[in-house]
Amino acid sequence: MIKMQEYSNGGGGDDGGGGGGPADLAKLQSIMHSIEIACSSIQMHVNPAAAEATILGLCQSPQPYKACQFILENSQVANARFQAAAAIRDAAMREWSFLTADEKKSLIGFCLCFVMQHASSPEGYVQAKISSVAAQLMKRGWLDFTSSDKEAFFSQVHQAVLGIHGVDTQFIGINFLESLVSEFSPSTSSAMGLPREFHEQCRISLELDYLKTFYCWARDAALSVTKQIIESDAAASEVKACTAALRLLHQILNWDFQFDTSGRKISINVFSAGVRTETSSSKRSECIIVQPGPAWCDALISSGHIVWLLNLYSALRQKFSSEGYWLDCPIAVSARKLIVQLCSLTGTVFPS
Repeated sequence: MIKMQEYSNGGGGDDGGGGGGPADLAKLQSIMHSIEIACSSIQMHVNPAAAEATILGLCQSPQPYKACQFILENSQVANARFQAAAAIRDAAMREWSFLTADEKKSLIGFCLCFVMQHASSPEGYVQAKISSVAAQLMKRGWLDFTSSDKEAFFSQVHQAVLGIHGVDTQFIGINFLESLVSEFSPSTSSAMGLPREFHEQCRISLELDYLKTFYCWARDAALSVTKQIIESDAAASEVKACTAALRLLHQILNWDFQFDTSGRKISINVFSAGVRTETSSSKRSECIIVQPGPAWCDALISSGHIVWLLNLYSALRQKFSSEGYWLDCPIAVSARKLIVQLCSLTGTVFPS
């Protein structure tokens, strides 16, 4: 087992995992090899305690970013790449206050670029982990990053979600936004050892400045692949992207809306705020009251978005009605959930 200090390779600069010379490269390869062996040992139940200690050593070492990036870019073992991503997250959260602004942005940028460049990777769980790490790091620095910093990140994500770089990258972009919204929602956010006020400030900021934008991006992404799904018999990638977009739309509408985009508090519906009976509590997870405020009218009501969704569901049902798995296939499930959620819209989102 390599000792903890031997994992330390400096900050998260743009040199990635390339190394600074033969000795540095040999060290990085040695670290990668030890992590690969540890991951394989855990899978085969061979000396798991030592293997776990090796992986823990990577997570707890000071500034292991170069080593982790090297593993992500060079290892052929998916679990080793997964553990490297986890180590980036753990180290960055622990050392956040000691990292420079450029190092923080570099770590997020590395994660985003990595998942985009490896969008067609068959190891979806590794991609999901790296997207989750990027989302957690972005939230950690949310109150410190400038508007231009955020726009630089989201410009890259927006291009991906639009499908400019292909449908696989489109799915990755949508998946990242899912992770980000999950991190900013209090009920699904990761523990960061920070006061509640930090999480609340992040939640309010995302709701007022970005949530509606993300909804429109996901809506447009779903629209962009609708034709291929309806007209093609082999549109697996498009179906995957559309399903993810519908899932993100549903996730956003599950947000606990408290403000409109002008920053005004939305009034609470007195008929839905009281204590519910036990018989109705089981249905609460299936359908909640959705009150996003008048600023969402153009995105949800006047855009024709709901009519498009109903037409899509009808076309899909007609196309796949002969298939026995139709009702349970992911795109049908996601579409139905979103339809039910849109039926729960109420309040000032509707013109008087």
